[in-house]
Amino acid sequence: MAKLKAPLFSFGAVGTLAKRLTMRRSGPDTIAENTPKPKDARTPAQLAWRPMYQACAALWHTLSAAEKAQWESQARPKHMIGYAWFMSQCLRPNPGIYLPLAGGTMKGDIDVDSHKILTLPVPTAPTEAATKGYVDGAAVPPDYPRSLKPNIVRWILPGWYVAYFLSTQLAAGRIYYIPIFVTETTTYIRIGCNVTTLSAGNADLRIFAWENGLPGALILSAGTVSTGTTGAKEIVISQQLTRGYYFLAIRCDATPKFTTPSITYAITTPVPGMSTYAGPEAKWIIPIVDAAYADPAPAPTGMMSANFAPLTLRDN
Repeated sequence: MAKLKAPLFSFGAVGTLAKRLTMRRSGPDTIAENTPKPKDARTPAQLAWRPMYQACAALWHTLSAAEKAQWESQARPKHMIGYAWFMSQCLRPNPGIYLPLAGGTMKGDIDVDSHKILTLPVPTAPTEAATKGYVDGAAVPPDYPRSLKPNIVRWILPGWYVAYFLSTQLAAGRIYYIPIFVTETTTYIRIGCNVTTLSAGNADLRIFAWENGLPGALILSAGTVSTGTTGAKEIVISQQLTRGYYFLAIRCDATPKFTTPSITYAITTPVPGMSTYAGPEAKWIIPIVDAAYADPAPAPTGMMSANFAPLTLRDN
């Protein structure tokens, strides 16, 4: 569309014709030339500021009517509209009224008012922030004893050292919770026991989580072994346990005897023993309850000594 002022071929013609021809005055002369087409230089500075401008414009549309009115009020003394004043402040080089959308240097503390900082990238430098998930996964664990791994069959009671054994009878219908401490992430392939005196029936073997010193959620229901014959009993499993405390559990429906630690000689256990009275004896370490299994585990109502720990795990 022609946007000329005065006839095209007159001396006073100025403006554009069909976006192709431009008439302009230069002193006393009238010059006809191709309509200039501004070139998008796409300089690094332009490319950096464009997304910031778009983000500030989008931010304006999130303001409430009251907030926009406040910006309008601040803009009038400057002979500006509220949007223009807002954009000028939003795009100010740091420090501006808003945190910079890119770059800049903070000049003080930030109070996020219980809000969260989300979507952090994986850090690549020591000074960069990281998510809790990254920190938890990358954290170097404290120094602690590792597991021995000779190339032999390894049955262990994690966290225990036992040098001597005896034969102990378990009560029918009673759950015995055996505390263990796994020093490093391990996949166990067997859980078992050794019956020394038979009693027709079965022993139900399980693993429970440790929850504040008590058995908690069920981790594994391994199955049952027969106590109607003597000898080693084992169940094939594939259970990974990460470093931490757990409870092995056994419940019999008969009264067999098992190979268990001897408390006549010193043993090492993963947790301190206790007693129900003042004195140096602190041998109670196996929580018990006369109940059926459940998930979470039935709460213990009593304690037994370390010689009521008949279970072991195999890790190779």
